[in-house]
Amino acid sequence: MNADEREIFDFLKTIPGNTFASVMEISKKLGHRQRFDIDRTWARPLLRRMELDGVLESNPFGEYRIKGREGEIASFKDALEQPGAALGDTTIITLKDIDKNKQE
Repeated sequence: MNADEREIFDFLKTIPGNTFASVMEISKKLGHRQRFDIDRTWARPLLRRMELDGVLESNPFGEYRIKGREGEIASFKDALEQPGAALGDTTIITLKDIDKNKQE
């Protein structure tokens, strides 16, 4: 992986659970602002190459995520600690979360 691909991979790791990220969102968040102003989809060729290499997967809308994260659900406490976690991601409480509280 080159530096841009590593940066994209690291950014996608910060997105919780099974959420996809759009090309525009990735292009805007990464790289220099001038790069985004020149080409709003500069990350598309890199994302496509990473998909062909088997690192990423895409949905029918052209959004991307790290391959194999579809069943990954963060626990309640983990979701609360993640910066920018949506409220819907933090309201899932499993029996496992309750058992941890009794032990502590």
